[in-house]
Amino acid sequence: MSYQVLARKWRPHDFDGVVGQEHVVKALRHALREKRIHHAYLFTGTRGVGKTTLSRILAKCLNCTGPDGKGGITDKPCGVCEACRSIDEGNFVDYIEMDAASNRGVDEMTALLEQAMYPPTNARFKVYMIDEVHQLSNTAFNAMLKTLEEPPEYVKFILATTDPQKVPVTVLSRCLQFNLRNMTPQEVAGHMARILKAEKITAEPAALKLLAAGARGSMRDGLSLLDQAIAFSDGAVTLESVREMLGVVDSSVLIRLLGCLRTGDAEEMLRIADEMGMRSYSYSQALRDIAGILHRTAIAQRVPKSLEGDPDSDGIRELARDFSPDEVQLYYQIAINGRNDLHLAPDEYAGFTMTLLRMIAFRPSESRSTVPRRIPPAKPAAEPKPAPAPAAPTPAPAEPGPAVQKGTDPDPGLPPPPATEDVPPWVQTEPAEEMIPSDDAPAAPEDLGWQGLLARAGLQGLEWQVAARSECVRITGESVVLRNDMGKSLASGRVKKTLEEALSRAAGHPLTVVFEEGAVTGNTVWKQERKEQAEARARMISGFKANPLVRSVAEKFSGLVLEDSVTGPENSSEKEKGK
Repeated sequence: MSYQVLARKWRPHDFDGVVGQEHVVKALRHALREKRIHHAYLFTGTRGVGKTTLSRILAKCLNCTGPDGKGGITDKPCGVCEACRSIDEGNFVDYIEMDAASNRGVDEMTALLEQAMYPPTNARFKVYMIDEVHQLSNTAFNAMLKTLEEPPEYVKFILATTDPQKVPVTVLSRCLQFNLRNMTPQEVAGHMARILKAEKITAEPAALKLLAAGARGSMRDGLSLLDQAIAFSDGAVTLESVREMLGVVDSSVLIRLLGCLRTGDAEEMLRIADEMGMRSYSYSQALRDIAGILHRTAIAQRVPKSLEGDPDSDGIRELARDFSPDEVQLYYQIAINGRNDLHLAPDEYAGFTMTLLRMIAFRPSESRSTVPRRIPPAKPAAEPKPAPAPAAPTPAPAEPGPAVQKGTDPDPGLPPPPATEDVPPWVQTEPAEEMIPSDDAPAAPEDLGWQGLLARAGLQGLEWQVAARSECVRITGESVVLRNDMGKSLASGRVKKTLEEALSRAAGHPLTVVFEEGAVTGNTVWKQERKEQAEARARMISGFKANPLVRSVAEKFSGLVLEDSVTGPENSSEKEKGK
């Protein structure tokens, strides 16, 4: 007897054996039990998720007669009656499977519909299963619309497609649609384990997880890979043999590769890439796995408990400690974009190495991972600068001694370096908000003056406009009285509260802002800054006109300087504050 592949040998024959499609199985079972059977079903989903399998099971449920030949419609086909056995063997005359890819014309559809008018030969229902129905031509779809909407009571249609967007809406509206979801790696690996146990073949759980991940949601693809792994391993399915078969790089190598980003060691990264090429590893798969490692790293930074039970927990935990979250996101984006562009590269090696070099090139300039961890960066030997305010006079230096070399003990006369905790470098400690300004700030806001106090407040937007255009009537240690003619709507509510908070921080103690409505007669900060800007622009224009080159060109060509066209680094404080 010829060998039968696992995907066909272990195809489910009833609803109990279907894996990963509980939502569809539950709906079909309830419909069969209640005898609420639709005349047309549409199964959608990617390849290898069970569309044809569910079609055959549904056909058996509709035509099963039971072991004694007296059964009716059921959700548990017996598997021993003539209808069940013939459908499993593929020779049941009243169950017709048609491939729309090779029978997509209107002539084939017309012939099928003509046969549908005749009652079943030896069954309760005549079931037509049209696979890849989206490949039918428009005329074929139009030809089947009437029959699909009102078929004879003994005819059932089951349509299957991997691309439901290409199916006309007129067809979709006539069918009961079920969307079959992709299989999870856990479901595929569990089904593989049950099959291998029945086949009496040993396998490592890690190898089955790797095969399930390579199935990409398809049970048929997973079982095909399992067939290949059994043949490749010559018996027991091991993790090492599966990695070699799939061209998958060991995750420890990829973690070491990402670790080179800490120091920007491009030479080591290229050496690892060359080693992967010598072992015929897939660079496309390597980029996919790098993105997966970075995904697990990002999760570990937010949810450290996610690494429990992960075989690569130590390496991922180290990456999570050494890289900041924004770096991880950047490298992840570069990895997936590099994999998408791999087919555009001169070859896979060039695309892979350029992706690695791109990670180094686009590292954040202030990244904590730009130097090796726990290794101080090398500094050029230089004469130390004297302290600005020494506590005691230091003796005059004698003859200059030898430069301190790397690795030697520091000068005992210098203070020891501050101790630092071994914390993730991307963890930033927010400084406490200081209410008291720097040491050179005056003790009282009246000494600082309104313009100085406003400059220290660092206001922007509407709050700065209101404060700068107001006249300071009086300023004391507890309050600031301002006068403006902008109305109460701009000098109350949120604006007043924000002003008080900013001025209180600048003064070092709470300040109350009081607005008086009236005409502004005195000088304001806004007027003063406008005056300073005008003076600065006048000086800039005068300097431009006095430039020897400008004067010589103007004299030679009898030219004039258009002052409005002169631009330069003018005072833009108002523009910045008004944003």
